[in-house]
Amino acid sequence: MNVKIDLGKCDGYANCVIEADRVFDIDDGTGQAVLLTAIIGPELADEVRRAQARCPVQAIRLED
Repeated sequence: MNVKIDLGKCDGYANCVIEADRVFDIDDGTGQAVLLTAIIGPELADEVRRAQARCPVQAIRLED
């Protein structure tokens, strides 16, 4: 699974970091989410799906 962040939508709420801190972080300079890894294995899939669901601006996209 590949993960992408639409930085045009991201407002830095950090819900993604709360749900999947091994995949997402917040950039100190921009205040927006950054990916720590873009390719997700099955062990992180549930966390990333929860992060996607909790993003209030729907900035996270998952691709198989």
